[in-house]
Amino acid sequence: MTAKTLVGDLGGTNLRLALTDGMALEAEIRFLTAEHEGLESALDAYLDGLPAGHRPSSAILAVAGPVSGDRFTLTNCPWSFSRHAVAERYGWSRFVLLNDFSAVAAGLPYLQKQDLEQIKDGTVLPGAPKLVLGPGTGLGVGVAVPSENGWTMIEGEGGHVSLPAGNAEEADLMQRLGNGDVPVSAEEVLSGSGLVALFNAIAERDGRADRVGAGADVVARLTGDACPVACAVMDRFSSFLAGVAANAALTVGARGGVYLTGGVLAHAGAAFREDLFRDRFTANARMADYLAAIPVYRIRHPEPGLFGLRMLARGVSGA
Repeated sequence: MTAKTLVGDLGGTNLRLALTDGMALEAEIRFLTAEHEGLESALDAYLDGLPAGHRPSSAILAVAGPVSGDRFTLTNCPWSFSRHAVAERYGWSRFVLLNDFSAVAAGLPYLQKQDLEQIKDGTVLPGAPKLVLGPGTGLGVGVAVPSENGWTMIEGEGGHVSLPAGNAEEADLMQRLGNGDVPVSAEEVLSGSGLVALFNAIAERDGRADRVGAGADVVARLTGDACPVACAVMDRFSSFLAGVAANAALTVGARGGVYLTGGVLAHAGAAFREDLFRDRFTANARMADYLAAIPVYRIRHPEPGLFGLRMLARGVSGA
């Protein structure tokens, strides 16, 4: 039997696990982090459910947060664990830990046409860096750059850059969100909790009594007789995301394309204002032509993180 590698995508809300030989994924299961005390609890449940002889000898885990040293603590979840202790507990000869959006970035060069929906015109420049952004529980950012051995992922924390205001309305909202003098990070707006913050700030500004407590409440108000505050939230969200994406694309030279994913976009669906995104993405007087040439896609692959991890397990990209 071919040795299998356990691959996992651990975010603030979900842990997705699967086995792979590099060619396909099998035994995929999703766990809610809120239903387990920590990583080992979820791993025990997963591994105990595998048939005899299917336990993996190695693992690659993508995690939502900066990876450094032996101990890792998630940014938006109370889980914390020692990489060495986990590997020893399960007898893994190899346990790779990397940022979750580095895993997504690892799969970008290998996504097929059916995995993507182009929302902004442009032409992919072969051999140029590729950028991915994903608003979900937090805001993930990943970059894949060409190297001698294929592609290399650059780990960073792009979701925590300061959010740029593009006009007076956005500047006013940022004043409200930051209580006047505290810088607002991109993740504080471009995430599930960010939808809540935007909604309540806009409702307060407009003198409305409406308030929400979860991102799902905002999304629910976008259907049927769409709530004007929820529509305003999606307008601002789409524009803010474009501003962050454009700045990141200029920083890394992402002429290989910009890719959008994440739970917020998946749930927002057609309510995401692609027209506003396109307008704001190129709203740079000096670099408008540069940005206009960069194509932007929405990733339609159901599990881009696990797909990228499969590529890493396969040895296509360096882990």
